[in-house]
Amino acid sequence: MPHGRAPAAGAVRRPFALVLAAIAVVAVLAAAVSCARGNSEDAGPGHGLPKYYAAADLLTAVTHRQHADRTALLHLSGRVEAPQGGPTELGGDGALRVEPGGISAQFTQTLSTPGGATQSAAFVVLPGGQVWRQTGGGWTRVDEAATGTPDKTLATTAANVVAGADPTAHLARYRDAALVADAADDTVDGVPAVRYLVVVDLVRAAELEQDPAAREALQAQAAGGVTRISSTLWVDEANRPLRSETRQTMPGVGTLTLTSDYRDWGTPVAIASPGSAA
Repeated sequence: MPHGRAPAAGAVRRPFALVLAAIAVVAVLAAAVSCARGNSEDAGPGHGLPKYYAAADLLTAVTHRQHADRTALLHLSGRVEAPQGGPTELGGDGALRVEPGGISAQFTQTLSTPGGATQSAAFVVLPGGQVWRQTGGGWTRVDEAATGTPDKTLATTAANVVAGADPTAHLARYRDAALVADAADDTVDGVPAVRYLVVVDLVRAAELEQDPAAREALQAQAAGGVTRISSTLWVDEANRPLRSETRQTMPGVGTLTLTSDYRDWGTPVAIASPGSAA
């Protein structure tokens, strides 16, 4: 896993809602697993599920399955390691749905700080990355354009989380700089699966990037010593995502280690539709 720039000291005391909502975005985008088309090759020892050895093939295969099933239940677990103090444990349960414009999801997230009580909050994330937090009897949208406000801090933190926590976000965006480093037989809760280790070469990604601002950001990461981003994804014999594991440094907050488990693909789910303002 990559090691990014160390977060600012004292960030461990950032407001609970900021870290919580940031992780909410991660979970949804982590659920938006898009993986590729193409030929598969038979596995060797073990249960012998077909395997994909090209990043583009893996991307298409999982994307096709996800759009066919459309919905799933989601469970989250992990921790945030802050520069000072003990780790903050996180968890959550909810559901996701594939929409024409992307992924929507709703779930309740919990955080347990060292020596403190467990706190929870409900979130809805809509296609395009809109984040809504439940407040009282309604929903309040996170204002990403409010410069210098806690909401702006939340949006910035969320962007850093999403940048490294979705195991296929980098694969989808940088497919020509990504490779399947390993594909091995495994199980998830007793279900036969293939475990994929996906690596993105950020130096190559910067060379291929057409957007000047994005290219500059990638070059800065590489110059800072973060030259690769790795993630792990487990899929079943029908190319359904079962689990993903990621690790990402969040500037100003800490290092997030997150495991996302997906189950009951195709099960009907209910997701709130927040209003235009609150």
